[in-house]
Amino acid sequence: MNRELAFNTANYAYRQAFYSSEEDWGIACRTSRLYFSPIETFKERMDDLLAEIEGLGFKKLELWHFHLNQKWWTEEHVQVLKDLLAARNMSVFAYCGGFGDTEEEFLKTCELVKRLNIRILAGATPLLFNNRPFLVEKLREYGLILAYENHPEKTPQDVLNKIGDTDADVIGTTIDTGWFGTQNYPAGQAIRELKDRLVHVHLKDVLRVGTHETCAFQDGVVDIADCIEALKDIGYTGEISLEHEPHTHNPNEDIARSKTYAEELL
Repeated sequence: MNRELAFNTANYAYRQAFYSSEEDWGIACRTSRLYFSPIETFKERMDDLLAEIEGLGFKKLELWHFHLNQKWWTEEHVQVLKDLLAARNMSVFAYCGGFGDTEEEFLKTCELVKRLNIRILAGATPLLFNNRPFLVEKLREYGLILAYENHPEKTPQDVLNKIGDTDADVIGTTIDTGWFGTQNYPAGQAIRELKDRLVHVHLKDVLRVGTHETCAFQDGVVDIADCIEALKDIGYTGEISLEHEPHTHNPNEDIARSKTYAEELL
């Protein structure tokens, strides 16, 4: 199993809200978009973000869609990001979040990730349910795989029902261990049940069942040790992104502690 953990830039979703807002994902998305979309300041601001991540010991990234969005990216944004990553010897392997509600928006996502040499789309698009033939065609055309992420689904079977049993070459799942914690379903068991369609992992803990307040590993209800044991059991060889996006404080200290704990288990 790959022992180099990745950093999900969604961990900094509330960074531009200064970790002082209410728990409102809309605020996180809006403040991030307003901060990162202007090309005039993109280089400096993105480099600051990368420096913070690198300071935690990460070289591998999963890019959150509001740090470079399909609705506003330009060729210049892409080149700036590629140059910054190269200068720091960092890489990005997945794009997470939403991939557009329309065919046009999804194609913009495909063009963006093609330029960044990303293959994994870890998240969701309504096209999976309302225009699957188009989605599958474009995934194959661009050499991508949609790794649908569990959020409202209460069980692995719910996820499998959503993604269907066809097109397994381009449609699989990203398991978010924290969301299974929220749903009071053992995340390690979910990993084992989803093994045949598992593409990617968001390793996350939450403080309590029924809510989605993320936390450092060992502080919440998700058995992270069992999750990693399950990944070993199924022979998982894909990437693991650490995820923790608190709205009340900078996550760096929590992430550093979680990284150390996970690396010891790996």
